Amino acid sequence: MRISRTAGLVVSCAVCGALAFGSAGAAVAAPIPAPPTSNSSVVADPLPNAEKLAAPVKLLGQMAGVLIPTTNMLNAVIAGGGKLSQEEATKHAKAMEEGLKTFPKASPASPATPLDPPEHAAPVSPDTPAAGAPAPGRPAQWSDASAADPAMDLQVKAVADLRASVDVLLKAAVKGEAKAVTPAAEATLKATSNLVASIVMGGGLPKPDLAGMPAQPKVPGSSTDG
Repeated sequence: MRISRTAGLVVSCAVCGALAFGSAGAAVAAPIPAPPTSNSSVVADPLPNAEKLAAPVKLLGQMAGVLIPTTNMLNAVIAGGGKLSQEEATKHAKAMEEGLKTFPKASPASPATPLDPPEHAAPVSPDTPAAGAPAPGRPAQWSDASAADPAMDLQVKAVADLRASVDVLLKAAVKGEAKAVTPAAEATLKATSNLVASIVMGGGLPKPDLAGMPAQPKVPGSSTDG
């Protein structure tokens, strides 16, 4: 019996298709290997001296939490030609408060004023202390916890100075007082530098040992002094 060429092609295609589907079916029916078990569920052994490492890491986080919003605020003031809208000023004030909230605060006798410039801010000058800030030449009152540690006392003072300088800067920027904005921005930079220095010199961070660097000063009488 002879099979026509057309019939032969049809039979060949059918056979090939059956083999192909048969292979695919076998592949589908085969069990799927389970994914490798993640190591995230494995409880790691505690890191030696973890608590000793956590303290300086926290200080670095505090510094970053202040430096980032301060940098953003100052860049916005510079980009805006010394002017900020009320919405921008409020946004930066809230960001600064968020960054400062982890730092020690002044005692209830002299509470820190939230950084939220009023919509119609009164004219200000760099020499005008912010509401709630101590008058020039008069020391602020700190909490009992900081009074026993000179390093902590300096941190509290540095935070209060930074908060006051930012308050003056934002009010001046909202009013568009260019003559007051520049010195207020410089005061904010200095206050930020003082806060960083109070953290570094107050102890808690590893002592710098870069070749050629002068010895790091310490806060006299602090718990880390000596």
